Amino acid sequence: MRQRRDIQGLRALAVGLVVIFHLFPSVLTGGYIGVDVFFVISGYLITGHLDRQLDRHGRIRLGEFWARRIRRLLPAALLVMAVSAVGALLLIPRTLLPQNLTEIAAAAGYVLNWVLAASSVDYLSSDAPASVAQHYWSLSVEEQFYIVWPLLLTAAVLVGVRLLGRSRRTALTAVIGLVFAASLAASIVQTAISPAPAYFVTTTRAWEFAAGALVALLPALGARLGASVRLIASWVALVAVLACGVFFTASTPFPGAIALIPVVATALLLWLGDDDHALAPQRLSHPAAVQFVGDASYSLYLWHWPIIVLAAAAIGRPLDPLLALAAGALTVALAWATMRWVEQPIRRAPGLLARRLPTYAGAAAAMAAVITLALSPLGVLRAEDQAAAATIAELERDASGCFGAYALLNDCDDPYALTDTVNPTLTQSGGFGLRSGDGEECDWATIADRSEMSCDLGVPAAEATERLAFIGDSHADQYALPLALAAREHDWSVLVRTRGSCTPLAPVGVAAEDATASQAEACDRWTIDVLDEVVSDTEVDTVIVAGRYELQPDSTENAHEVMERLQDAGKSVIFIADLPGTAHEWGATDTMESAPSCVEREWRDDACAWEPAPHTDWAQTAAYEAGATIIDPSTLLCQEGRCHIVVGGTIVFADSHHISRAFARTLTGWFGDQISGALARS
Repeated sequence: MRQRRDIQGLRALAVGLVVIFHLFPSVLTGGYIGVDVFFVISGYLITGHLDRQLDRHGRIRLGEFWARRIRRLLPAALLVMAVSAVGALLLIPRTLLPQNLTEIAAAAGYVLNWVLAASSVDYLSSDAPASVAQHYWSLSVEEQFYIVWPLLLTAAVLVGVRLLGRSRRTALTAVIGLVFAASLAASIVQTAISPAPAYFVTTTRAWEFAAGALVALLPALGARLGASVRLIASWVALVAVLACGVFFTASTPFPGAIALIPVVATALLLWLGDDDHALAPQRLSHPAAVQFVGDASYSLYLWHWPIIVLAAAAIGRPLDPLLALAAGALTVALAWATMRWVEQPIRRAPGLLARRLPTYAGAAAAMAAVITLALSPLGVLRAEDQAAAATIAELERDASGCFGAYALLNDCDDPYALTDTVNPTLTQSGGFGLRSGDGEECDWATIADRSEMSCDLGVPAAEATERLAFIGDSHADQYALPLALAAREHDWSVLVRTRGSCTPLAPVGVAAEDATASQAEACDRWTIDVLDEVVSDTEVDTVIVAGRYELQPDSTENAHEVMERLQDAGKSVIFIADLPGTAHEWGATDTMESAPSCVEREWRDDACAWEPAPHTDWAQTAAYEAGATIIDPSTLLCQEGRCHIVVGGTIVFADSHHISRAFARTLTGWFGDQISGALARS
């Protein structure tokens, strides 16, 4: 089959959208739709190829098909993975190395999209920087398509043609149409309910391949239309794709129903075919430079992201425009070299490399080698972390020592010094809040990509000296560990109800600025249910409220009303003031940066301390107005107007705004004393 110049042009467009989006994200905010253009093209080309096999031979030669895909795709992909693994070991910060190496191994097994979908629902992991291999998620989806699609079409022919007596085209169209409808429905529903994993999973993307596949089974459209109609349709479709790249953003619910725009537009361009009309947009794909980009699109896609990530790691900051241009130039050079000396020679190699068994064996060996290269260092890293964790665990239990908050509470010398117990990797991997190994039986549920925690801490209610309720968002979660320990010590029983990014002090119907529609709806339901439960629980005498309020619009009046409602129900209210998150300049003023990353990069005494910007906390204002007791952790951590990231030989924050588990544990005594004092005054 003669190579179509318009398809190479679409490939060039797709890779251009993605690369520009990654190099200059503020310029092309929706450039990620280039991946969807690739998916439609793949569905079109592969289905057309398989249909021709069925026409000639009456069956799909599965072994040969998969061998051809291996020779075409794996050599370049595994080469870039191996280089990325070495680059990660040399340049990626220690805190991010386990994530990077794990994802390289998952990419080598072509399951990275499922790994990313699973980690995206974890509240802490969802904020982690993208790894050097993250772009392989789309290639994982493609490989899964290449495995399943010929099997599906084979089954369609066996059932539709041989058992039901339908024509081959009818059978194929029916099955592909069913995949399109089912996957599109799944994409719309899952994007609304759980957008983070929906972006990565194969089930929400299969319909995009099916869209291209359906076009491959249809008669060519271009020849059936008049020149003017074909011209208008082509321009409308191309402008639609470009408009998506320009106007879509990170907040666009994708790949839900709105993904129909770039997918249908791409499918229409494929259906219309090439056009030599002087005004046809297809003519834009004819120049040699565009054809080169189309030819090299696979290698361009493979190389561009590792170059961006590794270059940023090497200089310790995101790429400025000049460096981004240099990264783009290096991407083109490496892509040309890879296409010239890896892709083409192996794909066209005669003899042994052209045979199926050596192809499969070589692919398996190469994949195993890359996985081994990525995972072997993890064993060493884990052994180091385990030894450090054992030492830190002992220090956490010594309330008379100088570790963590104890350094401030015991008036130790030089509490902000960088000591040998500071471990950014352990701090970051440890996360925040309660964990399953903490001896508390909590129920966790992930609803609309936000974690909800529900449990009772401390002693049984019947044996308790006080029955408390603890409600809030993830900034309440960060205190759950010291609260649990303090509750056991003081014989309290604590009803815990928290939901990430959801404060019960905000009005129902007023969402946080970063919330999706499904997250806002789930938050509203949770808020109503939790407040009703706490108000109606006659055993609860005191309600502790904690949260992050800077992402919520000013809701002082509503917060005041919520606290009055609790007080009218006979509850005392304890309000925990929110701590300011990190503010360390990294290319911009007052940006939030991961505390472990800052410490690892600077690595000197008190280098990451900052002066918090003065601001009015509407929730704290409401607490004053309602007469609630206020506990303010910043009086401990931000003394003399300066907040510190390293305190007592450990890092205060696990990320940029959640208190780390190690530091939180050392707050147990202080936290218990603060609550005891509040209870005594109520």
